[in-house]
Amino acid sequence: MSDPTIHDAYDFVAICGAGSFGKVHKVRSKEDGQIYACKEINYAKMSSKEKELLVSEVNLLRKLNHPNIVKYIRRYQDKAATLIYIVMDYCSKGDLSDYVKMHKKTNQYISEDKIWSIFAQLLIALDYCHSPNKPDSSGVGRVIHRDLKTANVFLCEDGSIKLGDFGLCRVLEQSTMAKTNVGTPLYMAPELLENKSYTEKVDIWSLGCIIYELCALQPPYVATSLDSLKAKVKRGVRPFVPNHFSPDLRRIIDMMLIKEPEKRPSTTELIQLPVIAKLLQGLAYDPARNCRGLQRVEQMTPVDRAMGGNLRAPSRGMAPPPSAGYKPVNGRYTDGDLDAWEDRLKEREAVLANWEEAISEKETNLKERLAKAGLR
Repeated sequence: MSDPTIHDAYDFVAICGAGSFGKVHKVRSKEDGQIYACKEINYAKMSSKEKELLVSEVNLLRKLNHPNIVKYIRRYQDKAATLIYIVMDYCSKGDLSDYVKMHKKTNQYISEDKIWSIFAQLLIALDYCHSPNKPDSSGVGRVIHRDLKTANVFLCEDGSIKLGDFGLCRVLEQSTMAKTNVGTPLYMAPELLENKSYTEKVDIWSLGCIIYELCALQPPYVATSLDSLKAKVKRGVRPFVPNHFSPDLRRIIDMMLIKEPEKRPSTTELIQLPVIAKLLQGLAYDPARNCRGLQRVEQMTPVDRAMGGNLRAPSRGMAPPPSAGYKPVNGRYTDGDLDAWEDRLKEREAVLANWEEAISEKETNLKERLAKAGLR
């Protein structure tokens, strides 16, 4: 008797997305009618390294057990077609990348309450991953995600979020320093950009990039080349988080985006901050047994799940005057004043970005000339 196939157990409803190696399907269980996501991966043209990453993701997902991590259901293999199917949780509201793009397109900031909600859920998911001793996880040690970005954070119908795509993860023994350079450059920690050894603190940097992006609707460091990105991260100059967001939120983002990994807070240290501890109060969250997570931090209506609690971008708090000697009407700054001030900031940021590109290009040319002259 042959093994059951994916088609014996599931009906394929729709295609949710496609990539270089396959597709993601929306499928329905023939047994109970539940909806799931199914990764269809063609491994015929994969390199041995890519196959290794695929096996790593499958093996890890089946052991991780946390409400804020995409849950593995089952794996099927079609050897004749060189296909692997991975059935997992279905997150019906897409990913954070699309969520940010939607707000940027409509010129609406995401509400701070929503950002705190996402941050809390991601933080405890990472705390679970980074813990060397996990309840209900078959002895899995400390896990570094290594590719944390908005496209790998998924939104569910009930308002909860789930961390997914563990294909680049690494399981570390306690105190081990990893050396493999992987991940997405815009969210990559400085130590990864410089090909240095790293720890789980790379995920903290990436989390900081995500929360920054939820506030500013763009990553903290944007560049057209890897060299330019490295230069920007090294200088540590990034656009300000819009000042209608609270000092607490901005301070935590700054803490996570500290260049020196040893100075970056751990998930445990972040959870112990008063503002975070207060957020987690009354939610039946126990850091010592982080296996239940925060399934929902705020209740959302059906509309709010897609657009909810938004703050119009022009609505901002107080800001410095646009130029020296500028005097606001009646001693107060209007929304128009603040719009002008922000426009000038954006213009100056654009000028700085052009200078950085020019400097990066000159540095590249100089390196090439030195190499040709045999001086490097």
